Amino acid sequence: MAIYDKASLVLIPSGTKTSKVYSQVPTNGDGDFTFSRSTAATRVNASGNIEKETQNLLLQSNSFNTTWQNVFTANVVGGQNGYDGTSDAWTLETQSGQASRIIQNTAGLGSVNSLSVYAKANTLDWIRLQISTATGNYVADFDLTNGVSGFTFGSPLPSIQSIGSGWYRVTISGFAPPTQVRIYAASGNNDLGGAGTIYIQDAQLEQGLVARDYIETTTTAIYGGITDNVPRLDYTDSSCPALLLEPQRTNLYPYSEYSGSGALVGFGTGTYTQTITNNYTESPEGLVNAIRFQGTCGSTIDDRSGFRDLVSVSQSDATLSFYMKSNTGSNQTLTFHYAGGHRSTITATPEWQRFDYTESSPVTSNYCGFEIRGTITDTNVDVSVYGFQMEQGSYATSYIPTYGSSVTRVYENQDATGLNSNVFNNDNLTLFYDFNYNAEGREGSTTAYRIFSGSSQLGIKGRSGSSRSMEIYSSGDFSGSIVFNNIANASRIKVALRITNGTCELFFNGAKDTETIDVSAAAPYSWGQVTMLASSSINTSLNQCLGFPTALTDQELIDLTTI
Repeated sequence: MAIYDKASLVLIPSGTKTSKVYSQVPTNGDGDFTFSRSTAATRVNASGNIEKETQNLLLQSNSFNTTWQNVFTANVVGGQNGYDGTSDAWTLETQSGQASRIIQNTAGLGSVNSLSVYAKANTLDWIRLQISTATGNYVADFDLTNGVSGFTFGSPLPSIQSIGSGWYRVTISGFAPPTQVRIYAASGNNDLGGAGTIYIQDAQLEQGLVARDYIETTTTAIYGGITDNVPRLDYTDSSCPALLLEPQRTNLYPYSEYSGSGALVGFGTGTYTQTITNNYTESPEGLVNAIRFQGTCGSTIDDRSGFRDLVSVSQSDATLSFYMKSNTGSNQTLTFHYAGGHRSTITATPEWQRFDYTESSPVTSNYCGFEIRGTITDTNVDVSVYGFQMEQGSYATSYIPTYGSSVTRVYENQDATGLNSNVFNNDNLTLFYDFNYNAEGREGSTTAYRIFSGSSQLGIKGRSGSSRSMEIYSSGDFSGSIVFNNIANASRIKVALRITNGTCELFFNGAKDTETIDVSAAAPYSWGQVTMLASSSINTSLNQCLGFPTALTDQELIDLTTI
């Protein structure tokens, strides 16, 4: 009999929905895990790209005769042939000399936003998009016949993409919280004076520098992707997903993907030059929103050029991370840079890599980024960067995007509370976990995985201290603990707890431990809950969890836990 045939609980992360991770066994729901995380997050998806929360922050995104305000008789008529083969497009008409437009007011949004709409020429050939803010306007005109952008105002980032059949998706990005968005039919480049119509369809306002897949809205904004309480099946290290469970962290960088006023900026001393370009190339997100940095410096130690932001951190562990690749086809040498002279050499290759650097006692205000420096590193570089993150902690966690202010991702928790005698036998059982553990990153002694019998529990805990260690511990009526020191960083761990008539034995990475835990005081047991908890200090990802209503043999457990 295969070992899986003996299991009464099988959780191999694959089937999920919001707030739920499904078990393969049992199929009646008793083994399903409830999942919670009250913020959005990111993961690496099956395509190898970073996947974020998505959103459309407009209301009635393709009903331009509803909450959209019609200014100067900007008539809209639905039922037109659309870019997607439907009759969901609209004509937008402008009157002569009127600068007719449709507008929608917005509030409470971040600083980096992109407005997009699908558009096609009709009797007029141009469209204007505008993002209005309390401090100014971002404006861009687009030629719907030749597929190019034209007049701009306020230094926006404009983009036009051909969809086919004369349709384009036009996008404008602005860098202050929007108070209103506008769509105009235009008679020419920087010319709103003529009369006529264009076709429009499917408007979207979202955070970030690029337009992503369109999301239809009606009376409320819509969020998708890895939003609140969506479990993260992460493919970072394998073609098979692991359930990512991380501690609470805050990205202190206010602009993680954008270089501009008040955001990540270039710096230099002595002899240097630099050019910074937003939306230069495809990032690890799979979208064209990576930043290009081109820099040179002189040949003395005081000549340097770089890219940085001033971030305030406490004088305890702080970790800087970002993605970088070389644009030249060859390796290039740079350094991480912290204020106070904290530096670490890195090598950018033609492939995207994530670099991270931890400082155990940073100064309160840190210039955090990277630099080239005469006589120390390459003095002429051309690299792309993406996803700057500064977080309090001794290791880097998954990417937290920011769009004008710091953002916190709270910790994740999942548990199965419907377990009963059909899943676990009262006196003899086996519980197996296969997980990836960041031993270097434990920052306390919080439990990662637990099984409960009433108020008593057995658990796997990351331990603080100078050695990389993990503990199998007990509480309540259970007595004893087993500690494993000097665990390799980012280890894959397979561990099984076997309970037989009052004794808990441990099998760890293919070997049986000689220590035991006394659980006899809690007999008869009432195993009813299995919990997987990231809390504020544990960084782990679960590959699988198995439960057996019997005590497996030594050989079965040695085979099951062998890496």
